Amino acid sequence: MRNYKPVRGRRVVNKKRVAIFGVAVAAAVIAIVFCVYMFSDVKLTAEDEQELFRTGTFVEGVSVEGIQLGGLTYAQGEAKVKPVAEELMNDNKIEFTVRDEQYSYPLADVGVSVGYEDQLKAAMLYGREGKRWDLMFGEPEAKDFPLDYTFDETKLVSRIDTDSAAWGEEAVDASYAVDKTFDEDDLTTGGSLVKQEPKDGWTVNVDEIKETAKNQIEARNFAPFEAQVEVIKGSAEAPQGELVLMGSATTTVSGSAARKYNVWKMSDILNGAVFKPGEVFSINDTAGDRTLESGWKAAPGIENGTYTDQPGGGICQVSSTMYNAALKAEMDIVARVPHTIMAKYVPKGMDATISTGGPDFKVKNPYESNMVMIIKCNIPDSKLTVEIYGPVDRDYYLEFDQKLTGEEAMPAIQYKTNSALEKYQVERTKVGQTYEQYTIYARQVDKETDKPIGDWYELTTSTYHAIAPVVELGSGIPLPAEGTSLEEVQAQAAELKAAEEAANNPPPSEDPNAQPSQPAEPSAQPTETTDPAADPSAVPQAG
Repeated sequence: MRNYKPVRGRRVVNKKRVAIFGVAVAAAVIAIVFCVYMFSDVKLTAEDEQELFRTGTFVEGVSVEGIQLGGLTYAQGEAKVKPVAEELMNDNKIEFTVRDEQYSYPLADVGVSVGYEDQLKAAMLYGREGKRWDLMFGEPEAKDFPLDYTFDETKLVSRIDTDSAAWGEEAVDASYAVDKTFDEDDLTTGGSLVKQEPKDGWTVNVDEIKETAKNQIEARNFAPFEAQVEVIKGSAEAPQGELVLMGSATTTVSGSAARKYNVWKMSDILNGAVFKPGEVFSINDTAGDRTLESGWKAAPGIENGTYTDQPGGGICQVSSTMYNAALKAEMDIVARVPHTIMAKYVPKGMDATISTGGPDFKVKNPYESNMVMIIKCNIPDSKLTVEIYGPVDRDYYLEFDQKLTGEEAMPAIQYKTNSALEKYQVERTKVGQTYEQYTIYARQVDKETDKPIGDWYELTTSTYHAIAPVVELGSGIPLPAEGTSLEEVQAQAAELKAAEEAANNPPPSEDPNAQPSQPAEPSAQPTETTDPAADPSAVPQAG
């Protein structure tokens, strides 16, 4: 046999198999491309969307808020959906009750709105976008696009917070107050101490209202509801101890009708004041500014060391009387200033001035329960009494003593020329006073025996600075030398005036043929007048 060896490097190619393989690969590629194409997402361009909204129709089975839109154009669908959105806004509201008070908030007022445009557009695009295979061979399932509420929660909260300002009332414990009486015609005020019964308060759970309203909007389920109200019980227990009279002071009211009216008006304003434990009470804060526009009358009061007419002149008598009563009640004196000129209606060194925008009189309740003040002002009887009631029934009362601990002479008179006066007129415009300092002492006295308990102790000091008298002179009077007395200046003014009158009216020359003249009738004595400069007591009393 012959042995055959294969020829190296040569292969026999089966062309038929190659062709089949190529066709298979091509088919696979086509299949892949087809699948990629058929299962790719279809997304309309902005231009396509606008064209669809303008000329297209909704696919069958699509609805908005349950309204079937299949076959309708976008405009036809909007005509059906828009009224439903408006009904959702207009037919629903937030309604609740607070202690039988009805509250109703239209949805638009609390920042709620219903937008249908987005749902309508989404419904129109349904069935036009998605997987190409589904769009070509599938049939869209029925689908509803419900309308949704959107709201600005801050507007809802703001509306509830605004109304909640009127909700609630503080509980009132049993307390004491003044049953006031007053008569502006007779210029009287007063009252009596009465015990007030407790009163329950209440509060509202505002957060619960906000949360319920928010949940109703989000769930689209609106129903009236009752706000949670909590009752706060007032304490029926009486205040610590019965209130007793702890301090009282009485002064005599005098002066002009305007001054008396101001004393009455201030008394009526302060009458019935309640001082809470630890509370600082201010007369200026309580009474407000004293102006003619607010009903105060112009009357003499002390200002810069002299007496001037000012709105509310005279009211310092009320603050000074209150000061004496507060000392007796052993209240804390927070702010007190003596007058520049010592007042005459209280013991020396025991006055307290007040002024709009200036000095104030303030006291603080040092006890653990309320104190109450009753002011009894009776202008027809010229009496002013301040009574302060407190919780401590002491077995003693306080008495006071005033010691003059400093004194200096009154400065020399200051003379000034005032061309507005008559030529030889002399007018004292500032009374002046000596320097005086008083130290006030207090001690306890047993109520039953009227015997002192313990020693005197220093309470306060009042200083009244020296004030130089001021006298204004007409232009015809030369300014006198320092130390010249007022009497000397008045005498000089009278002489200068008489000399000028004599020079201007010389006596007639004698006529030998003239008949003897009849003797003149005796002239009447000049009426005696009170000169404030010579009689300091004639100066109006201080405020």
